[in-house]
Amino acid sequence: MSTTPQLIGFPVSPHVRSARIAFHEKAVPVDFQPKGLDFVATDAYGAINPFRKMPALVLENRTLFETPALMVYADATGTGPSLEPSDPFARARMWQFIGVAQNHLYPAGVMKLYFHSVLAPLFGMATDAAVQADAVAPTTLHLDVLESAIGGGWLAGGQLTHADLYCGAMVDYIARTAEGAALIDTRPRVRSWLASLRARESFTTTFAPMLVGTDKV
Repeated sequence: MSTTPQLIGFPVSPHVRSARIAFHEKAVPVDFQPKGLDFVATDAYGAINPFRKMPALVLENRTLFETPALMVYADATGTGPSLEPSDPFARARMWQFIGVAQNHLYPAGVMKLYFHSVLAPLFGMATDAAVQADAVAPTTLHLDVLESAIGGGWLAGGQLTHADLYCGAMVDYIARTAEGAALIDTRPRVRSWLASLRARESFTTTFAPMLVGTDKV
């Protein structure tokens, strides 16, 4: 039996992508198992994650779920510089921006702005221009917060951390909408930060193939 961890997830999900990015950054081999969203309703997946969200990690007879848990595991078991700052304040700031990714960037910028601009048309689903438009104001605030926070090129402690990977996966999608691209263009720190992330192999190799050519910029 292979001892390579299995990473299960929907390739388009920025949560799944964030976990994949962390494993790539830390050179931890994983067997990525791409699954459709319907897989979460199966008994097989319910046995792995009772909350039926992706991603999840299967390590022989053990499992992990929730994206930050997978990212922490990747950091602890991989090689190279740590993705967590040693300074207590910087580490707390990293977790703060992980929360920003989950609770602010994702609901507004991804699930409203990017979803109705890119994903709904891609999957043949109904779009809602009003929902898309309503996402611009909160996304503006979120990008302003990032613009103020970035120092030394990164969000926490002047080094690449989980916060950059997680927020970056969200902002990468936001930037692929006309509204998001316009907002980022006027925020030079966010623009430079995103360009640095997009240049990393971990970001390019984890971008879902089905999204290539779907930008609405």
